[in-house]
Amino acid sequence: MKKPLLFAILILLTFFSCKSDDDFNNTCNVSNPVENLEWLKEAIEELEQSSLAQTGEVYVSQTYYKFSTIFIFGNCCALCNSVLSVYNCEGKILGYIGDDTFKRSLLDKSVIIWKPENFICN
Repeated sequence: MKKPLLFAILILLTFFSCKSDDDFNNTCNVSNPVENLEWLKEAIEELEQSSLAQTGEVYVSQTYYKFSTIFIFGNCCALCNSVLSVYNCEGKILGYIGDDTFKRSLLDKSVIIWKPENFICN
């Protein structure tokens, strides 16, 4: 039973890995989510005022999960006990990276769409 499930997962991963950069540029029915999604623009403006933005340790990335675009608000603060929030296109929080729904591996597939000018994360 596990082999067919593993095969199906591999097929889906292959399908999603074929997305081009244009798919990330035209998401949530807008050409630039950072500028065109009002909730995201406001959230980024708030992030810009945070201490983590001042130290260059915060970012917003996007990826796909179950055929939908998701946004991850993250940071690379080694000393912080952080929770990386996951949002949908409408700005509704869906969960957190590392919970039962959103595995940490989503970070490997995500693309950073906003970061402060002094960004220090690798």
